[in-house]
Amino acid sequence: MQQFRVWWNSFKTVAIWISFITNMVLLIVSILLLMQLFQIKNGIVEPLVDGLHRNFVGLDEAVIIRTIEVSDDIPVIFDLPVNQETDVVLTADVPLAANATFTLPGGGGLINGRVDIVLPQNLVLPVRLSMNVPVNTQIPVDMPVEVEIPLNETQLHDPFVNLRELLEPYVRVLDHLPERWGQVPDFLIDVWQGDGVNLLAPTAESADPWPGFTTGVRSETGDTVPPPGG
Repeated sequence: MQQFRVWWNSFKTVAIWISFITNMVLLIVSILLLMQLFQIKNGIVEPLVDGLHRNFVGLDEAVIIRTIEVSDDIPVIFDLPVNQETDVVLTADVPLAANATFTLPGGGGLINGRVDIVLPQNLVLPVRLSMNVPVNTQIPVDMPVEVEIPLNETQLHDPFVNLRELLEPYVRVLDHLPERWGQVPDFLIDVWQGDGVNLLAPTAESADPWPGFTTGVRSETGDTVPPPGG
């Protein structure tokens, strides 16, 4: 029994020392992390969250701009209605033969006969065309086609908006939190007095985070600005 008590007291002493050392290590680590709290917030957490939020907004506002070269033969099949007056020129002499009835003057009666005439070459005749002209041909097409596809008009819009709304509360909270130790007392006083500290209130960074595009946009001349080095 006496031996068990000695062993138990030794065990308690070792356990106390282990607990003490563990607590001291945790305390030192906590103090070090607390000292680096704003460096971690301003240098790691906030840039990471803001960057993800900003780029999801930018993806939703992006427009795919490309020039596609189209080279193909397009079949054209239709009936072309023609209804107009024009002049035609005879390319050769045109003989005409027709039956004719002649009336003799002074009541001399009628004479039936035949008339042969020749329309000379290069004679201009006014005619009226009224017909349907069938058209069946292939038209070669070789041209650049400008294509612009806004991503917010595609199915990608929904996931981009969902990701933005998922990160936006964290962006607002980080924007409202103090950025250095000197701001902590005033922040705690405002929280204690209830002076309108709303961590989820919109901020400029959360409302309009995307600064705009620098590549792949139209210039004033209508050309696409290439990426740097492109």
